[in-house]
Amino acid sequence: MELYIMRHGQTADNKKHLLQGRKNIPLSEEGIEQAMKAKAEIDAEGIVFDRVCASPLRRAMQTAALITGVDESDIEPIEEIIEYDFGPLEGKRVEDLGPNMRAFFMDPEAYIAPEGAETYDEMFERVEGYLKRMEQEDPDEKILVVAHGGTLHAMYQLLVGGPMKEMWETTIGNCGYFIASVVDGKLSVTSTHFKEENKTLPLDSFLKK
Repeated sequence: MELYIMRHGQTADNKKHLLQGRKNIPLSEEGIEQAMKAKAEIDAEGIVFDRVCASPLRRAMQTAALITGVDESDIEPIEEIIEYDFGPLEGKRVEDLGPNMRAFFMDPEAYIAPEGAETYDEMFERVEGYLKRMEQEDPDEKILVVAHGGTLHAMYQLLVGGPMKEMWETTIGNCGYFIASVVDGKLSVTSTHFKEENKTLPLDSFLKK
């Protein structure tokens, strides 16, 4: 089995450095262009997906549909990979949120989730459950999975190993992806295509304050 685990295309909130979380917004024009470029690259490789899965949020579903040409009604929604729930912080500009938000990116174990928001542990638990479930799927399938910056980084960190604090050291741009295959009964990362040129977060100048 091969999982192509991809971040959705850019949105207007990405461009403005706003925390989207569970906000259900569509791709921007640039995000649509990113998805169509990724589609062309995947088509050129002759890749055909047996299944198409995505977070139920609009930006992920839209990206998956553009990449594959599959109608959104035929895309399998995966609740476990929906974006991190920022609670009362959603819609706020990242740079305006101070030291605790810097900890979110630089030292996740020190980040304190505000009331009404998801904790890092909760997010990692649901994402890990999804990955373990996928290890039991049909070994011959090729599956596209479209998720978000937070959950994508969490999945990558769980598969490559290492402490949670390192999860944002890897930059995964919009429509960047990695491929994971089952090796000796466990999912392992076999290839990366991170598209760093599409980077929107984390914000280097903000994080270095």
